[in-house]
Amino acid sequence: MRVSPPRIVPQAALAPKPPLTSPSADAYRQTSFVLGSDLDLILRGLETEGTIADASSGAKFRTQRMVSALGLWSRSWLCRLEALHAVQYGNYTAAFPLIRSAADYQAAELALLRTEAQEWNEWLEQGGVGNAHEVHAMEFRLQNFRAAEVLAGHPDLGPLYRAATDLSLPHFGATLLLAGSESTAERVLMTFGDRDFHIGLAELLLGWLALLSAVQLETVLEAAGVFAVPDDTKVREFITEARRLSAAPARCRIELIEHEGMSRYLVQNWRRQAGGAPRRILL
Repeated sequence: MRVSPPRIVPQAALAPKPPLTSPSADAYRQTSFVLGSDLDLILRGLETEGTIADASSGAKFRTQRMVSALGLWSRSWLCRLEALHAVQYGNYTAAFPLIRSAADYQAAELALLRTEAQEWNEWLEQGGVGNAHEVHAMEFRLQNFRAAEVLAGHPDLGPLYRAATDLSLPHFGATLLLAGSESTAERVLMTFGDRDFHIGLAELLLGWLALLSAVQLETVLEAAGVFAVPDDTKVREFITEARRLSAAPARCRIELIEHEGMSRYLVQNWRRQAGGAPRRILL
């Protein structure tokens, strides 16, 4: 099966400013003011990825291996862009499943690249794309495909995916963290539709987005020759900067620890406002 020129739409931008009466207006303003450099870095990473994708659309790079990875890369890129906008608008709950999906797509992309797209090619050879004449439809066989081994072994994608998954599910502790974190041992204080600025959540999510962009660009460099990289020096500089940001010790982060014989998440540097005293929360 031939590979047609892919349609590349590489433009990325920060979220537009909401109206002053919007519940997201304060989060948008404070995120831009307090974490503006984070936003700029993540946007630069997305733009760099878009530039590489665009440069890879030429005939020289049009292989099944490239396009199989490109589709998953696109899905991750779009999820991360929307997660960035969700953080800007204070919609932190929506960002977690988007980031979880982005990590999942990137793990699958890495698996395809490392195996010469073996499962993709087998899917095509076995009629993955065709005509379903009996129902008068085009057929794209679903073909369940996951990259469990990559997620289990990757030092960044695995831990990030597992934490983002746990915080995306309706677990009670995750729900209280995201919708009632001002609760105490004496009372439950739940919110509904809260989109106020929260520097802890914003730092955590933006750090993950920076890390995912670094991992994606490392994947591109690992698959040398599959994609076109116009300036690999600039790419490596970005990776270093993104990893430095995501690992900064003063940021809010989640660590997996052993506590009383169980694996638990410890949230470090949790605070709502930039000047607030940092707390720890054990999940």
